[in-house]
Amino acid sequence: MAAKADSSEGEIREDFLGRVAILAPGRAKRPHDFKAEVPKKTTPKSKCFFCPGNENLTPPEIERTSLPSKKGWQNRVFSNKFPALNKGWHRAYGMHEVLVETPEHSKTLSQLSENEIFLYLKMAAKRLKAHAKDKKIKYTSIFKNEWEAAGASLEHTHTQLVGMPFVPPYVKQQQKACKKPCHFCSINKNKKFPKIYSNSNFTLLCPYVSKYKYELWIVPKKHIGSIVDMDDKTLLLLAQILSIALKTQDSYLGYPPYNILFHLSPHHSKGFHMHLSITPRIAKWAGFEHQTGVIMNSVRPEIAAEEYKVNLIK
Repeated sequence: MAAKADSSEGEIREDFLGRVAILAPGRAKRPHDFKAEVPKKTTPKSKCFFCPGNENLTPPEIERTSLPSKKGWQNRVFSNKFPALNKGWHRAYGMHEVLVETPEHSKTLSQLSENEIFLYLKMAAKRLKAHAKDKKIKYTSIFKNEWEAAGASLEHTHTQLVGMPFVPPYVKQQQKACKKPCHFCSINKNKKFPKIYSNSNFTLLCPYVSKYKYELWIVPKKHIGSIVDMDDKTLLLLAQILSIALKTQDSYLGYPPYNILFHLSPHHSKGFHMHLSITPRIAKWAGFEHQTGVIMNSVRPEIAAEEYKVNLIK
């Protein structure tokens, strides 16, 4: 379906996290300009570092999820071969790991089943718990880069975990927003955040200040700090809504490069309200964004949410 034109005036917005955006709908290029085709992965499986049979090409395995009904593994974790932080580095202490979500080279995360995404989230939570045992690690960043334009250097879909000895400034900003009254707890009733879909535990929406065109958030309805605080039933509901979000985004925007950012509580910290953000990278930041920290976005979140609703894939 073609997106409807937005001829409204521009607007400057700021949210409770200090994010600022200039909405400039007159600059928009509509999403139907993109073709909904899966980009081709050209690396032969025999040369892929992350494919089954090539486990010897990665650093030693830390964890894996094995399925009784299948041979081999469903997902596996190992140290990053080219780490940003390392336990052996005095001035850059930390942990840097890779979580390969599937043995299937050609698939993206949106093409996995809900159960496979559940197992992926369960493994991520398991690694978070392991990181928290190291008292020097204060925060673990979990993020996914899908396709080269979003920062990925290898085709085979994967996620990274970086355990660091400090809490990043933006996370501290989020901590402030979680103090009573928690801004994230009120999102479900806040009409400024256009809603797309919800299940019993989570809401899929577009943020009031979108740093990226068609940015998505998944926000728990209850005050919960991290995926490590979820039981299997809740984690499965998160997998369900994450699957819907990714399938809808990929189908409607034409399999764009994107990031998944896990905004989770620092280790051994209370009072946080977590969320996930999915950031399609279909528009490049230019000099203005980098110089000012203010984002120009040509698609209003209200329009993006309306389009996602119409094209929702459950």
